[in-house]
Amino acid sequence: MSNIVTFGIMWIVASLLGEWGATAWINAAPHGTGTFWGSWSNLGVIGANAFDFLLWVAVPIFMFVVMFLIFAMVRFRVPKTETNPGDAKDQRRVNKAFIGIWIVASVLINILVWLHPNASGLEQVFAAQRVTKTEHPLIVDVVARQWEWIFSYPQYGITQAVNSAGQDVLYLPVNRPVKFILQSYDPFHTYDATINVMHSFWIPGFGVKQDVVPGETRTLVLTPTKITSTQQDPMVRVQCAEVCGPGHPYMEANVHVVSSSAFAKWAKAEAAAGN
Repeated sequence: MSNIVTFGIMWIVASLLGEWGATAWINAAPHGTGTFWGSWSNLGVIGANAFDFLLWVAVPIFMFVVMFLIFAMVRFRVPKTETNPGDAKDQRRVNKAFIGIWIVASVLINILVWLHPNASGLEQVFAAQRVTKTEHPLIVDVVARQWEWIFSYPQYGITQAVNSAGQDVLYLPVNRPVKFILQSYDPFHTYDATINVMHSFWIPGFGVKQDVVPGETRTLVLTPTKITSTQQDPMVRVQCAEVCGPGHPYMEANVHVVSSSAFAKWAKAEAAAGN
């Protein structure tokens, strides 16, 4: 019994220190966005919160296993004075109560993780996708081709958004839902516009990505939550996350998250330029 009490105290202390360290890591992570590099969207926050919760749950489990191994090696080591320990009975003893508690605890922890953050987080993600017209979502048509992202804004008459250097660019207003309509085809292949391969629409700073499959139209709804840009944060960029050929590493585009007034001004200038 004394060994159980001693180990229990050590485990509790180690777990508390581990939880303190995990919390400090989350609060001191880059950009203050938890364990994710960036969470500049509502979907990114859901993912970061889920990972943080799993980290807090994993710390005491990890500490239990590690402390158990260390405690057993130190407390039950063979004394130096015993040169021929033989086959001690304690080396083969089975503790059925411990096995039962371990199995029940493992099942309960798995049920907990399945309910939260798995099921609860997915429900939040699904709810975010059910955007309504009253929320005035911005519609952005995204075409993925080898090896380019093409963005158009049908609500503003913009067929292909580009910057002053003629490069494709994605502008988004902060705190406004954005509905991306994702397709994979090559609009410049007049003989067969459906020719293309699978791509993956990924903005690392938003903490979310969506595969873009030829012959399918997929949607992704999210809300940017911070004014930023690729120049300020390299993680805020559109990057293909599916190997799509030799130009895959360079299939990216700059992103600008701006205020509502700045976006309206930009959209007006783009439409006037005939893009």
